[in-house]
Amino acid sequence: MKGEIIVKKLNSGDSRAFRLVYELFYKQVYQAAFFITNDAGLAEDVVHEAFLKLMDKIVQIKDPSKLEAWLCRTAANKARDIIRHRSVTTLFAEARDIYSDNQLISPETVLLEKEKKQIIQQHIRILQPEHKRVFYLKYYKDMSVNEISTETGIPAGTVKSRLARAREELKRIMDPEERLNRHSTVELQNRKR
Repeated sequence: MKGEIIVKKLNSGDSRAFRLVYELFYKQVYQAAFFITNDAGLAEDVVHEAFLKLMDKIVQIKDPSKLEAWLCRTAANKARDIIRHRSVTTLFAEARDIYSDNQLISPETVLLEKEKKQIIQQHIRILQPEHKRVFYLKYYKDMSVNEISTETGIPAGTVKSRLARAREELKRIMDPEERLNRHSTVELQNRKR
């Protein structure tokens, strides 16, 4: 079914068209939500909210080929809103729940792991847009270099170099102290010679 036909049927309230759109784009919308929330249950809630919003805002979609992008963007925005409004007490409640289920994991460990994941996601968010996009497709959508090349319309060699630059940029951002220490060690070795 073509995009224009789907959008027309959605505009007329056709539930079969809605089901088709849900089946076609669920995975992509879920991945966009999970990328931000890093929580399966929360990502699921975001997905449902995005599809519900689609029913209310379908008239805003001018280009049917952008339906997937609209859904993913809506999910990402909703996920950011939810994360922004989550309270610190929720984090402690989650840690307490995990701790009561498994006495070997302390609440501090759970919170540290969660914080570490959030820090990594924050660092990914500040990558250059072209690096972030290929990084997301490679590591979150599990696409091959050739699939990324086809999806983005850029040559495979460019995809590889952007992935390499993204990894380097993340290493630089995440561990500037180690970089400084490496340079200091090299300088000391050079001075000894």
